[in-house]
This record gives sequence, C-alpha cells and structure tokens, in this order.
Amino acid sequence: MEIWEKGNVQVVRIELAAGANMQRHVATANAYLIVEEGSALLIYKEESYELKTGSIILIPANVQHMLKAVEAIKALIILDDNATIRYGDLADANIN
Repeated sequence: MEIWEKGNVQVVRIELAAGANMQRHVATANAYLIVEEGSALLIYKEESYELKTGSIILIPANVQHMLKAVEAIKALIILDDNATIRYGDLADANIN
C-alpha cells in the first residue's frame, strides 16, 4: 500500500491478489475507490457491488465495508487529507 498526500487529499494505492480480502474497516471521510485493473466485490450495508476495471464508487464516511478481490486488483482510494482508516474490532465503532 502506498500513500501520497497532495493538497487536501490522500491517495492510497492498493493491490490485492485474486482471492485476497481487505479486512472490514471504516474511514472517517468519504472515499472514492477507482479500479485501475482487475475485479472485486465491495461489501457494505449487507449489499455487495461488483467492481471491475474502470469502476468508480463512493464509499460514505463511517460505513463499515470490505473489499474481496475476484481477480488480482489494483485500485486507488481518494480520501480527505485528515481522514483515518480504522481496522480491527469495530463492534464499538460508530458505523452505519
């Protein structure tokens, strides 16, 4: 995972192998996920969305979600520069 800060945003580059998962987490700001290559399932609010090369999706702030790579995936995540991402036990998190 690489992180760049430019102006008032953070850009995070992620790469996941086919079958890998990004564990459940929440971000404190809205996040845009842009799929550069591959395909994945974005799971949140008990729904799943199929993402593929070229997909762009807004993930609302403070919503617990996870990403499951169907194929190897490369993606960018764009967040406010003061956003944080919280992993781990989310039982006490303020999430939707």
